[in-house]
Amino acid sequence: MAKNLYTAESLAGIEGRLKRRFALLAVACALLAALAVWSACVHPAIEWLTMVSVLLAGFIAIFVIDLFCLPLIRYRRLVRDALTGRTHTQTLEFVRAESDISMVDGVACRGLIFLGDPDKHGSREQLYYWDNALPFPDLTSGQEYEVTYTGKNIIAI
Repeated sequence: MAKNLYTAESLAGIEGRLKRRFALLAVACALLAALAVWSACVHPAIEWLTMVSVLLAGFIAIFVIDLFCLPLIRYRRLVRDALTGRTHTQTLEFVRAESDISMVDGVACRGLIFLGDPDKHGSREQLYYWDNALPFPDLTSGQEYEVTYTGKNIIAI
């Protein structure tokens, strides 16, 4: 059996990075919220400072969550599904790798085309996705590989 591409340690590492990112976000927003409370309660004449600090806290929260947390949350979902999801294993003949990078459930992946059993339309080509964060395997066109996947994401080859 092929070695799994994802481990419990990799999931723990992702969880740790996600916690650190949320902790830094919480500290930044807490500082701005403290500034807003201070300017609203201690110096009510400085209304603009209260408004700017609240708006800045909201902007930073949306910006950090969207750019730094959501991609990691989506990647964590992929790794969690790879570890605990329903898996299938098939021996398939490799045809080619797609040149373009695809976004699959928010994760950058490269499509790999394999020949498998024909579907109801007679096509044998099957598309599976390789996580672009992992080193790309050295696959030879025309050779058969044992592919383990969950959904359409390859978790072992």
